[in-house]
Amino acid sequence: MKTRSTMRLHLLVCFELALFAAGQTADQKKNVLFIVVDDLRPSLGAYGQKCVHTPNIDKLAKESLVFDRAYCQQALCGPSRNSFMTGRRPDTTKSWNFIDHFREPSVGLNWTSLPQYFKNHGYFSSGVGKLYHPSLPPQNDPPSWSNLDQFPYVFSKPQTCPNETIWCALPSNGTYFADVNSTAVVRERLEYVAKTKQPFFLGIGFLKPHLSWRFPEEFLKNYPNVDEIIPAKHRLPPDGMPPIAWHGCLPENHYSDLHYPPFNRTTPFPIDVQQMMRRAYYAATSYVDSLVGELLESLDSLGLADDTIVSFHGDHGWQLGEHNEWCKMTNFELGTRVPLMFRVPWKKASMGKRTMALVELVDLYPTLIELAGLPPAREENLEGKSLAALFDDVSRSVKNASLSQYPRCNPDPDVSKKDSCKQTNRAEIRYMGYSMRTDRYRYTEWVKWNGTDLKPEWNDQIGVELYDHQNDDEADFDAFENENIASKNPDVVKELSRKLHELVGS
Repeated sequence: MKTRSTMRLHLLVCFELALFAAGQTADQKKNVLFIVVDDLRPSLGAYGQKCVHTPNIDKLAKESLVFDRAYCQQALCGPSRNSFMTGRRPDTTKSWNFIDHFREPSVGLNWTSLPQYFKNHGYFSSGVGKLYHPSLPPQNDPPSWSNLDQFPYVFSKPQTCPNETIWCALPSNGTYFADVNSTAVVRERLEYVAKTKQPFFLGIGFLKPHLSWRFPEEFLKNYPNVDEIIPAKHRLPPDGMPPIAWHGCLPENHYSDLHYPPFNRTTPFPIDVQQMMRRAYYAATSYVDSLVGELLESLDSLGLADDTIVSFHGDHGWQLGEHNEWCKMTNFELGTRVPLMFRVPWKKASMGKRTMALVELVDLYPTLIELAGLPPAREENLEGKSLAALFDDVSRSVKNASLSQYPRCNPDPDVSKKDSCKQTNRAEIRYMGYSMRTDRYRYTEWVKWNGTDLKPEWNDQIGVELYDHQNDDEADFDAFENENIASKNPDVVKELSRKLHELVGS
């Protein structure tokens, strides 16, 4: 039975929708092209990384508001996507690994996802590629998409390189590249909405540069000399780091062709191997950049660009040898920081601008709604904050900290002790690391996890980390988080611990 407050909320939402429908015609509605790139850290020309050839994304950045300090909520595909597609944090979605998702009856079966919100407001909502993680939710969440029979959600299974090697450059005259196929589908759907004059939310999730780094051979031409690729400067974990903070994440089958010495926390790969892997990651990034260029060209040629928000971001960061890490799955800056930019042509004050405001991917939901001119979402426990005010004044800020987290099932997860939390029942997770990024510091607490209440036990600490980011302009990926200074700064730790507990809210 509905309560009076529920009935009042229902009537209010219906009234707002009626006003919206009456005051905004299809021609006035603003569209969204939602681009997500798997495992993409800010290794882009637009972020000062001139070693990477990304002319199309760089051009997009010159027409966008670029966020220099944007962070995911968990550095793993499934939880991150469950978070930003719902506007809720992992502790709310109850998704911390590759088992659970928000559509479970005990969690958020009836929540309205980001694309679903647009669909409910009369938009054509369509998704291609890896937007959600496969099967999280099942069938990639049918409630999110329009006309599933005519325009089914398309997910292309990631292909691996021959013999499971870490990378391969293949002839480009074929259609066996999943991201090429996804791009073609989105371009067809752009033609459809241009013809039918429908407002749209079109999402595309690029698989690369996720492992294995598989790309058309032409993109190696941007990096002809592997000897010129610069490896990480700091190739060992931070001094004073608690062991639980490091993640031994190398999938050994990807490296069977490298003939490297035994890898562990204190033994980095030889420099030539690091250069080879960085080169492959960069080439895969350049490949995705070319496809982004195709999408932007379609918007222009179809006359859709002026009324379309282009949202571009990674789902989490990636470490390319820094801290002797070759993955995401950490609470370090490079595991959690993502590229994020929005091109909003009718927000002239934002075009070609940058901001150092602290923002999070959980903010995508309310931001896109407001920028598109839709009424605010009124669902309970929506946890992101709209960033729309920044598009009128880039000097503003909306929050004083960002929050990320990562579960662990082993207090010392080195290569020889694989951390199996990715496939562990949520009640059997043993530890949780909460990491807060403020203007100056990254502060992280690793604590015991209560599998019954699904909450942290703050009084049972496993490790504490404090890294100083004073004067960090985010251009040098190697300059910070190389020494844990927690033991040297007890007063700072005490204050940040208080703020962290308050931010987590438990």
